Amino acid sequence: MTLPIIRIWTLFAALAFFCGSAFSQDISLLPKYGNGQKSEQQKEADAVFLSQVDARYPGDRPKAAKDVSERGWQLLRQGNLADAMRRFNQAWMIDPKSVSALWGMAAVSGSSDEGLLASLSLFAEAEKLSPDNIDLAVDYAKTIGIAAGVVSNQAMMAEALRRYEAIYKKAPGHTLNLQNWAIADYTSGNYRMAWTHLKLAEATPQRTAIDPAFVKALEAKMLRPTN
Repeated sequence: MTLPIIRIWTLFAALAFFCGSAFSQDISLLPKYGNGQKSEQQKEADAVFLSQVDARYPGDRPKAAKDVSERGWQLLRQGNLADAMRRFNQAWMIDPKSVSALWGMAAVSGSSDEGLLASLSLFAEAEKLSPDNIDLAVDYAKTIGIAAGVVSNQAMMAEALRRYEAIYKKAPGHTLNLQNWAIADYTSGNYRMAWTHLKLAEATPQRTAIDPAFVKALEAKMLRPTN
């Protein structure tokens, strides 16, 4: 479920206004519906929805949550953040322990500066439920790194770097983890180390997933080392 990091710095700027304004108006666009008290009408609608889910998936809400969250991921990949969050919220309502739903809510929330704290909290919750999920760990580390850059927090950046290294030891061929690591180095101004990690990413089987825009941005800061 890891999403490609394509022009992530541009994506942030473009989505910040949309997410900040839309999420303030509709609780279905807030992770876990904003954790607020729902109206009686909303509770009744939820009860009807869950009864329909139980009729279609008798005794298997985790499967229902998985199917609904998969639709959320499809929508997220299409750039439809609003409907993606609605599906992830529904999946979470069906099964509050759905890792896919929590991860999806974290991914949508993390696409805006305003949602970064919520994103990190959701990632932490998902990680507790699925501590050995490498792709989840990659997305979590990436979001910590992004948040560190946004708030200029060195301790947070150090945590992101620690996580990148830990993931590398477990999955040395994970292309996006290496690219994320290189992006964190780039953000910190450590261009030589960024090249070191990018070259490792370029040596992986999934190297076509590397964002050429990032490569170009790094080349503009420092020519590719020959050794």
